[in-house]
Amino acid sequence: MRMQGQIVGVEMRVKTIFAGLFFVLFSGVSSAQYDAADLNKLFTDKSQRALIDAARSGNAPGGELRQTREVKVSGYVTRSDGKSVVWVNDTNTLESSRLGDVKVNQSNIGKDKKVTISVEGKSKRLKAGETWHKETGKIVDSSR
Repeated sequence: MRMQGQIVGVEMRVKTIFAGLFFVLFSGVSSAQYDAADLNKLFTDKSQRALIDAARSGNAPGGELRQTREVKVSGYVTRSDGKSVVWVNDTNTLESSRLGDVKVNQSNIGKDKKVTISVEGKSKRLKAGETWHKETGKIVDSSR
């Protein structure tokens, strides 16, 4: 009996020693010095996040949105999972269906091999490779 009690006592001391070592080793990590300026590279506040999101969607503040005169549909991909992507004026709709003042109607991408595009209340259905000249209303096949 006494032998088992000594083994248990040794095990308890070993566990206490290991716990103390872990505490000493990892408590130094939490008190390490850091440069707060470096954290800005990793984290953003709400206003910085809003600016980044606006720039990605093409609605960057601080200037007027440029008026779109021509809309070119370079191509589109319809996915089986329902999330489709359209390339309009060399930009894709992965992040947003709105690209500046151009809106892509996501619900009917690829129907009749066309994409519905809206700009300032005017809408057209374009095939991949077509360019819509908004001022004249003409659609030109630019893939030829």
